[in-house]
Amino acid sequence: MSKLKKNVLFLLIASCALGTSLSNEHFSVVSDGSGVTSLKKVGDPHAPNFIAEGASLGSAMMRYRIGSGQWIDYDSTSAEKKIDVTSDFKIVGDTLTQKITVSNNSDSEIEVGDLAIALPMNTEYKNQDVVNTFNNALFRHSFISGHGSFVFWLPVGGTGTHLVMTPEADTHLEFFKEQRASYSTGGVGYMAYIHSLAESELQPAGTWRQKHTSLNIKPGQKASYAFNYRWADDYQGVRDVLYENGGIDVRIAPGMVVPENLFVKVALRTKNKIDSLNPEYPKQTKVEYLGEKSRDTHIYKIEFAKLGENLVTVEYSGSKHMVLEFFVIQPLETLVKKRAAFIAEKQQYRDTSLWYDGLYSLWDVRNEEGKNLLGPDNLSGQHEYAVSGSDDPSNSKCMYLSEANVAFPNAEQIESLEYFIENFVWGKHQRTDKEIPYPYGIYGSENWKENREATRDPIEEGKSRPGQGGSQCRMWRTFDYTTYFALYYNMYLIAKKNPEMVKYLDADEYLERAYGTVKAFFEVPYNIYMEGGWAFTGWTDWAYTLGNFHEKYMLKIIDALEKSGQQEKADYIRGEWEKKVKYFIYDDPYPFTSEMPVDSTAYESTYAIAKYAMNNELNPDKKLWKNKNTGQWYSHPVIDKTKHAEFMERQLMANLACRGWLEASYYFLGSDFRGLGSSGYTLSYMSQMGGWSVLDYSLYFAEKPEEYLRLGYASMLSSWALVNAGEKESGYGFWYPGKMHDGSVGWGFCPQKVGQEWNHGCWDKDAGGVKRGPWPVCGEIDHGLTAGVEVACTVLLDDPLFGLFAYGGELDEKAGNVNVIPRDGVRRRLHVLVGDTRMHMRFDRDGFAKDKAIIFDKDFSEISFNVESRSKNRHLTSLIITGLKDGEYKLLVDGKKTGAKSVSNGNKVVFDIPVEAAGKDASVIIQKL
Repeated sequence: MSKLKKNVLFLLIASCALGTSLSNEHFSVVSDGSGVTSLKKVGDPHAPNFIAEGASLGSAMMRYRIGSGQWIDYDSTSAEKKIDVTSDFKIVGDTLTQKITVSNNSDSEIEVGDLAIALPMNTEYKNQDVVNTFNNALFRHSFISGHGSFVFWLPVGGTGTHLVMTPEADTHLEFFKEQRASYSTGGVGYMAYIHSLAESELQPAGTWRQKHTSLNIKPGQKASYAFNYRWADDYQGVRDVLYENGGIDVRIAPGMVVPENLFVKVALRTKNKIDSLNPEYPKQTKVEYLGEKSRDTHIYKIEFAKLGENLVTVEYSGSKHMVLEFFVIQPLETLVKKRAAFIAEKQQYRDTSLWYDGLYSLWDVRNEEGKNLLGPDNLSGQHEYAVSGSDDPSNSKCMYLSEANVAFPNAEQIESLEYFIENFVWGKHQRTDKEIPYPYGIYGSENWKENREATRDPIEEGKSRPGQGGSQCRMWRTFDYTTYFALYYNMYLIAKKNPEMVKYLDADEYLERAYGTVKAFFEVPYNIYMEGGWAFTGWTDWAYTLGNFHEKYMLKIIDALEKSGQQEKADYIRGEWEKKVKYFIYDDPYPFTSEMPVDSTAYESTYAIAKYAMNNELNPDKKLWKNKNTGQWYSHPVIDKTKHAEFMERQLMANLACRGWLEASYYFLGSDFRGLGSSGYTLSYMSQMGGWSVLDYSLYFAEKPEEYLRLGYASMLSSWALVNAGEKESGYGFWYPGKMHDGSVGWGFCPQKVGQEWNHGCWDKDAGGVKRGPWPVCGEIDHGLTAGVEVACTVLLDDPLFGLFAYGGELDEKAGNVNVIPRDGVRRRLHVLVGDTRMHMRFDRDGFAKDKAIIFDKDFSEISFNVESRSKNRHLTSLIITGLKDGEYKLLVDGKKTGAKSVSNGNKVVFDIPVEAAGKDASVIIQKL
């Protein structure tokens, strides 16, 4: 084993001067003499043991050197120890304190280069053991940021006892490392570093944004550090612990990914004296103190001018600091359009001699020019499923491109999509409506050609995959169906609004494709028995029992079918969808997983299910459907609306459990977390898809929307940090300089200096893992960016903390009016949550004019704005509004009255606005009579 690998893996148990047990009315603590083996909350019969089975809290890792010698791994078993480290515990009131003492027993000065504590909490998850995972396992959140650091653990389901660890007095944390964990099943290898200089020298690859320090300790001297552990009941309880223990409780709006044409507000609640906020680039950053909002809560406004990573260091109490990590991006609209153009221009094969003609595939920024576009004949370390169009990584490209073109139709990009559908999808990757059996079936991994041409070979026992042609040629994976029916629906919208831009099919034909693919989603996989070592064995019931992303497009398809007079087809989809809705609410107590035991993938779908149940009447039933795997019939003789509300809250809390909320770093705040918690694979596609759930909940269900809106909007902004984009002056992008990569994107984010992310095709071979930052290959992230476009909005909120604030917009108050310029990237949706006003506005096409204000009078009864035409022909644009104050309203377009509407109970009204061809805005006033 190389010295580097030895040092990376080295972990040593320090002594623990604790007896066999130590308890009071707050803590029940048990030790085996070497560390804490059991840590529970007294009085909570449901609280699990916070320490992992077979592990102990109290271990430490230390490296040191004498003079300029080599770093030495501390060995507690050595008979002659020149240096020693111990870990002692005590309980005082409601606080368990861990004191770490380093003693120099030699006659020489010693430099401690690494000092880290192991935190082996109960964060390991067992596949297929959902009950144990949600009842007994924990999820870890961590924020390593100097004296303002903290770590907390909470139950996987999101409710119950939380444990919060904070540094005491002058103790700080500066670095972290995850040694032995999986992004799907978690692990117990998390290390938090008090000093990390040796680690930085032994692992020179990668970057780290905080200073690596060491400790020089003289002969006979000791150095002590301490951490406090306290219980909390919920997120607010965690915030209160931070505040009460001398830390800083941070809130930020609208997020830590900041478009350069917007700004952020930051609230710091602390008992400490804030000395200053020091930006990394002071000449390109403006920090303005706005005063004290309430006792110990200080508000700041920060404007950034430098693209990319921006540190703002909070200096407080004379010698303490905390680091806030922001990321500044180009305006959202620029990114939306750049990413779409990049996919259409650089990520599609156009060669009729290839079996994968039309394929959109992955882009690897590391490869030499001409080999960046991956594919079945250029894997570049990726699995074939990822690059062949047969799974989420590559088929996410068509989804994003279609969503971007619903917002901003572009003839060349639409032609690219139709080329893909005609040459790669229909009759190739997807079976046609004429192919019997399994019409509209979709071939899964590894590629459609292999599976189409395969014969039904016998399954060899013990193989990890079936032989070629097994499991009905692999048409079982439900996630492929959701992507394509959402794609067809978007093409239907494009064709309906811009018929002159489509050539392959018309709107009705695209809607029929969408319907056929939804039907296949429910019928094809469930008639396939998986065998031979798949991730799942049995009849593939994932359409009914698993959360699949993009499922909410099904509801849009139902609406489109009903409006086009195809009620029978709409009823079919609704019937199958309601089977799923009832199963999730009534039949499965833990429907929050997806393909892994702790998996954020489900939290878009579960919210869509909850919202549907809250807004629609479900009917009682008897023997609604039978589970082919268990033989169980599902019946729902009683429909109880209270269960729908309970499910709404349960799925919300489970979503929040694996989402960064209190962690003030751009790669944590709003990001989803997987089994690694906050130590690996952040900013994945579910950051924005599951973030939509939180945002939508804040807009339509939350009694106090401000907290959820801050988180939901931060989530929608979060993964845009992965897009590499810039102007010539900035090298065309922060992550991968060069015009060739302007508009490329990373698959996910590695927050560690070097992390062992699951996708080895993204590893740096010399570093032995993925270096900190975006993965160098794009992948599933375009599913997330799709959500970023689909639900982009500007929100006007009277925020109790930040005052009247426009999320995703520019706010100005003039002459009693409220002016909002939308800068959310799409300019199609605006929400107003001010006082008793809950108003929601959206266009069915076009959008608010760029850089022009939407003007509200003081009571929101008169609205004036300009409509930007995005089509070549004169047409009608529909503006749908709910929440207008009751009364009669007239519509003025370019000074002429063109319609009137009556509003009662804030119900939905639709204003049809005549709009000229692109290039001429329409001036609109909606005025209460």
